[in-house]
Amino acid sequence: MTHPWLAPDARAFDDTLPAAPLESVDDAVAADVPTPVPLRPMTVADILDGGIAVLKAAPRSVLVIAATFVLPYELVAAWVQRDTLADRGLAGAFTAATSNSDSNNVNFTIASFVLIAVAGVVLSLVTGAIAHLLSAWFADRPASAVDGLRASLRRAPALAGAWIIVHLVEYPAAVAGLVPGVLFMAMFLVTAPAIVIEGLGPWAGIRRSWRLVRTRYGAVLGAGVLIAIVSFALSIALSGLSLAFSFFSWGWIIDVICRGASSLVTVPFVAAATTLVYLDLRIRAEGLDLELDIAEHFHRGA
Repeated sequence: MTHPWLAPDARAFDDTLPAAPLESVDDAVAADVPTPVPLRPMTVADILDGGIAVLKAAPRSVLVIAATFVLPYELVAAWVQRDTLADRGLAGAFTAATSNSDSNNVNFTIASFVLIAVAGVVLSLVTGAIAHLLSAWFADRPASAVDGLRASLRRAPALAGAWIIVHLVEYPAAVAGLVPGVLFMAMFLVTAPAIVIEGLGPWAGIRRSWRLVRTRYGAVLGAGVLIAIVSFALSIALSGLSLAFSFFSWGWIIDVICRGASSLVTVPFVAAATTLVYLDLRIRAEGLDLELDIAEHFHRGA
């Protein structure tokens, strides 16, 4: 029988994909598998609510996944930006007002670019891990944070390569303005879930994302914009405590802590919502929900 998670035109089977529900599964184990959202066509509101529901369904697994990738990045980012972060508060304002030195501008620009690139890869890795969890849950298979991390790290070269390719394509549009950049962003929104769930390489993942998105481009564009807005609002709300210490020279330490804590929520939210967009596209275009139901009925009949 065709593996339900493979694309309809897939030629090869990857044994790292979530197993179809064919072999015997203990009912008590199956009952423990989280079901954060029903597997059905989803509206944008369903996707946004589902992003939060995924965090609530398995908070420990999601937190472990996010912390594994996000906290090292936040620590490195704080170290790289330590001089800039320290120049805050009244002391930093006086220093900036009396200094005319631009000697570190080039280094700061390079460091900022590298941090942005690493942040993008980190988001792809978290998305891949959470995508693996969701695909396993919808196949009635328990999956732990370790399973998600292994699946994502196994595809890390493809995820990193896809991020580089996508942003090389998006860069001319971004230079042209914010709107063209956002328009291109939607085309590649579900690349990371496709790479991990379907076991694809970077180019295949990018092409797969475009083939899925073009069937509902407007809806995906709207969902992507709203996911970004909700993530930004959550980040402001969760890291708002640092504003109370912004006038102190040591306030940057509180800012780093609050920013890291907020990222543990916002990054997996974006990852989960993006994966739900991918699942919604496959449900509408390929009947993924029916494929999984058929596989389940064959399992129960056997």
